[in-house]
Amino acid sequence: MAPGRLAAREERKRKRREAADARRSVNDGLLASIHEAGSSLYELVIHTSDPKNKRGDARWLGLFGGRAASVRHILDMWTGRGATPAVKEEVSDWAVDHTVGLVRAEVRALSTSGVYHGSKVPIDSHFLARFNLSRIHTHFTSLAGVSLRVFKAFATSPRHLKPGILSVARAARKTLIVTNTMLQLLGEYSYANNLGKKALGLYLYASGSQRQSIEVMSHIGISESYSGIIGKGGAPRQYTTKGVDGAGTQVKSYFTRPGTLRTLSESMRAAARAVASTGVYATVYDNINMVFRAAEQVVGRTDAQENGTCATIWPLHNAAAEDMRVDDLQKAFDSAAPLALDDILHTVNEAALFRDCLVHTILRVVVVYGGPGLKKYAQDVNATQPKTSRQIAVHQTPIHPLPAMEIDESTILGNGEVIEATIEELQVKTQEWFNKQVLIFAGDQLSQARIRALVNIRAGQEAGLAGYFWGAWMPGLFHGKIADAHGLLFTHFGKPNSGARNPGSLWFHNTRLHRLPITLTSLPNYRTCRDLIFVSLYARILHCLLLVSGAASLDEYVQNLSGFAQLKADAEKVFDEYANTRKAGTSYVASDARPQPTQGDMVFENAMLFMRDALISREYTDAIKAGDSGRILLVLKAWALSFRGNGRTKYAHEMLHIIHNIEKVWPPRLARIITDNWLVNPTGKKNAFVEVDLMQEHLNFWIKIFYRAHGSNSSWEWLGVVAPCANVLRQLAKTMNSVLGAPSQGTRHAPADLSTDIAELMKSLDEHDVYRLTPGRVLDDDDEPAKDVIGAGLQMLTDNTTNPLDEYNASFTRLQRRRRRIPLVGHLPQQPVTGAVATPSTPEPMDTSEALPGPGTDSDSDTTESDTELDSEGSEAEFERVLADDEEPTLQVIEEEDVALDLDDLDLEEDDEGDEEDVEDVDDEMVSEID
Repeated sequence: MAPGRLAAREERKRKRREAADARRSVNDGLLASIHEAGSSLYELVIHTSDPKNKRGDARWLGLFGGRAASVRHILDMWTGRGATPAVKEEVSDWAVDHTVGLVRAEVRALSTSGVYHGSKVPIDSHFLARFNLSRIHTHFTSLAGVSLRVFKAFATSPRHLKPGILSVARAARKTLIVTNTMLQLLGEYSYANNLGKKALGLYLYASGSQRQSIEVMSHIGISESYSGIIGKGGAPRQYTTKGVDGAGTQVKSYFTRPGTLRTLSESMRAAARAVASTGVYATVYDNINMVFRAAEQVVGRTDAQENGTCATIWPLHNAAAEDMRVDDLQKAFDSAAPLALDDILHTVNEAALFRDCLVHTILRVVVVYGGPGLKKYAQDVNATQPKTSRQIAVHQTPIHPLPAMEIDESTILGNGEVIEATIEELQVKTQEWFNKQVLIFAGDQLSQARIRALVNIRAGQEAGLAGYFWGAWMPGLFHGKIADAHGLLFTHFGKPNSGARNPGSLWFHNTRLHRLPITLTSLPNYRTCRDLIFVSLYARILHCLLLVSGAASLDEYVQNLSGFAQLKADAEKVFDEYANTRKAGTSYVASDARPQPTQGDMVFENAMLFMRDALISREYTDAIKAGDSGRILLVLKAWALSFRGNGRTKYAHEMLHIIHNIEKVWPPRLARIITDNWLVNPTGKKNAFVEVDLMQEHLNFWIKIFYRAHGSNSSWEWLGVVAPCANVLRQLAKTMNSVLGAPSQGTRHAPADLSTDIAELMKSLDEHDVYRLTPGRVLDDDDEPAKDVIGAGLQMLTDNTTNPLDEYNASFTRLQRRRRRIPLVGHLPQQPVTGAVATPSTPEPMDTSEALPGPGTDSDSDTTESDTELDSEGSEAEFERVLADDEEPTLQVIEEEDVALDLDDLDLEEDDEGDEEDVEDVDDEMVSEID
């Protein structure tokens, strides 16, 4: 440094020292003069600080004005290094007391705001939206900034204050912990501030925590008590207080509030009733089997399995009350024409559309499972996906479960009791529209069949609610999917232990994949069978793609692929050459007319039939996820034939009802309402539609979990409390896991990687020339070739002298005739009811053996004396026919994977709304809790 600059710096330092010394001398002189005058520094500060002396200007100019942090500097010197212990203690005590006062004021403000009073916050489906820790933190910041700073200081070490030390996630976690700690202490300040405790208590309950765990969390202020969660509440209770000497005895009363879970249950029931009050809603119900376990095996107390029913309602999408008039339904039913074969078979346009849909099913499989080189065509596949005019608009469906009912719906009257109990629960009888507006009830095939039996029994006898002429019975599409998987498995399973002699059978593929053995007499659950069918389909499609292209591998195929146009053309070749049943040579051949060895290739023919049947199954699942009811209806028409061909006759009969109702029986607008609402969308996202009966099965599974996880009081009353909360408790667990940063753990896992399985099956198909025509190749004599179930079903539906279609139409026409009669009960209440007339509670069935009316017969002339008399033999025959319509053997739905809402995903867009994490990624710890 230059000597001149160094000298200037030293000069400035000298002047500053001199100025400081001068100020110090002046201040010492002032202190001396104060003492000489008999005063003190204390009195001077008090004089300038006391508002009574009106020397605020001197205080401001002397301490605050123009001097940044001057007071803070003084306090730091009083409490910092060099200060005496007495001074430090005095100042610190004041600072602590002052801070405590600020904290108390903030806590009082938070408490009096009422935001955290659990009694003031509705416990309903939106409860968790109000319990948002981010919003709570913002509220704490505005009303309790001092308290928040204190707790943040308690949780933050000096090292954490350095830039870059804390990650964003760690900082967010620290904020969450501080906020939750303050919320717990706020609850200790006043028990009324129990919003956080209620939310965490419900979360612990929904996560399967046992009573002991919840009670421990309650004692340390984290959760509400177990009794606070499940308490019944009730009438006022009394207690007695006495003085020490026994005098002054008082009797006081207090009220007990119902527990949080019961409050939530009542709120959900009220929400369901509000939806039902509009009349524009639908109901689905299904049986639920519960095992009530006794703690000790003594006389009169043993484990028992009881059957009940659970139901759910949801508001109808794209529906109006004027399109649901009972009068319109009855008129349409009365004038409906019989079901014709042309209504079942695809028209020319439908057949072309159905072919395009199946080709696109091949494209979807190729793009998803064909490797990275083919995934780039996902957008092209989506853009060219065939759609129908019955496509359901994407919307979110609110779900409203109802209390569980102790009613066994496995009987005819049981189904009627379920419907009547549901109507009672929803309290719609007092609505003006009741008995004027159609009510829609959905269920599985057996429930639908028993309701129709009840309708047939009461037709012409009773009117009003007991007559059931006000209902539209919506089919459960999920159970049709189960029946299809069952029938497909039986048709294409092959003979066990046949080795490579039937290399295209599902038995051979299951063995090749080293999966657990499957026996047709004791089938595994639905998911296991469905997975085997679909992985076999995926391998066949990719193998056949190589065959039509001449490529040796998928990598070679991708290298030679010119674009999406060629990919689509190859997919069409796969369908035409390997899913075309006409190429199989013949349709179904009876076992006593087996072709000679030189007539064809049984393995190749079986493989083509499987390809067609499995493609239809995959298209059905994809159409459901997409919410395209038109594509679904095309599959149902095919199933009307294939179900009959593969032995699922009751579901084949159900298909006739569905097709007839949609095409001819229901008024067009009512039919559109039903096809717009036989699927629901719990998330409101694209490709996230599910069947209504799958939704109910899914809820039933979780109702059992919530119930069993707590070892409840073994009563239907408690099950009725839990059932309405099933959906919101699932969402609560999922949301809290996300908010609190808990990883999703449980029995559910990520989808399996099928690449190895597909490659293994492709290798097997190639080794055994399954899709290469080899004339003269036959199966073992006791290994029957697979049926062409569609061709066989068409033959069975039409060729017999008394075929099922004619029987269906005869039954429908008979029901029309009964409906035209004046009911014996309901229309003539002024006439006494004799013993020969059925009452609403114990109806007698009508004889179904009456003759059909001839052409041009007047409906009034049908009501003869013989028509109104009850034939006991005919009644017994009617009941025997209905009771014989029992459940067909079917695949079991017992595991969580069987009822998962994301079961049938085949998403082409990884970032699209089909992300089922939002649908099904819920907390599963309770499953392992009860295992």
